[in-house]
Amino acid sequence: AAALAASPHLARLTSLDLSDNYIEEAGAAALAASPHLARLASLDLSSNLIGDAGAQALASSPHLARLTYLDLENNGITYAGAEALYSTLPN
Repeated sequence: AAALAASPHLARLTSLDLSDNYIEEAGAAALAASPHLARLASLDLSSNLIGDAGAQALASSPHLARLTYLDLENNGITYAGAEALYSTLPN
């Protein structure tokens, strides 16, 4: 995920499906930190190993502000991760 996040070839993507890829917290943090993903409207990270720290990184990412769809199903996210995600939703 970190190598992918570093690729400038992602700059035009509006949708990315990385489900079932064993992406862990560090991979989610790398995706969240990538300015190349700033156009994404849809991100599917379902069935990975992202956990609360990965969810919090995604929630706080300024590069993922355009997301209208985020799938984090089956990632071991607890209340803490869900709360971080919920706090970023518009009122």
